[in-house]
Amino acid sequence: MIPPALGTFGTSPRNNFRDSGIRNLDLSVTKGWKLRERLTAQFRAEFFNIFNHPNFTNPYGSSNGFGSGLYDDPSSTVLGCGCATPDQAGGNPVLGSGGNRAVQLGLKLIF
Repeated sequence: MIPPALGTFGTSPRNNFRDSGIRNLDLSVTKGWKLRERLTAQFRAEFFNIFNHPNFTNPYGSSNGFGSGLYDDPSSTVLGCGCATPDQAGGNPVLGSGGNRAVQLGLKLIF
């Protein structure tokens, strides 16, 4: 597979690369309280990957490498994509993108 010339479309058909997809569901819950006339407090709880579903990638020829030099070279015959998220190691051959369940809590004062 060779990248197409600059300014042209490639001949690869649609849905040429198939995978199981990414299953990720995030949830955010907020609650606000009016403390005074000009002071409001807002509590926020954010849940990332709430069902803790693993997302697997293709272990044979994964395209999740960053900084390997293959994807930065315009003369390279490797078509790479930046599919890994920062919370997962790009060199991991099995885990693709997304991490385990994470919770973030926040309190905001609005005045």
